[in-house]
Amino acid sequence: MDASLDRLHSFFRKMTADGWDVAGPLKWGFFFVDPDPDKLRQLFGELEDHGYHIEELHQADDQDWVLQVSKTEVLAAEKLHRRNLAFNELAAGCGVALYDGWDVGQK
Repeated sequence: MDASLDRLHSFFRKMTADGWDVAGPLKWGFFFVDPDPDKLRQLFGELEDHGYHIEELHQADDQDWVLQVSKTEVLAAEKLHRRNLAFNELAAGCGVALYDGWDVGQK
């Protein structure tokens, strides 16, 4: 995933303008993609002890599986940026094809 701190700052400003409490806990979702679901399960093993939960592991198409993990916490733009960079490295280190980004919802 191409991580841009400037885009994250812009996104956080928009969230605040839309009435979101970005200083409070939100439910953050993170997505990983690979043709091998076992690699995704192995990657989750690296996250499980850090408070992440599996939201979904499903086959997206004929080739790829998608792992969605989530964690409810407070994340500032800078911390989310560091998380994106770390998840890019985690995916590469686990041999997973792609860290595909994040989403956020109210807890």
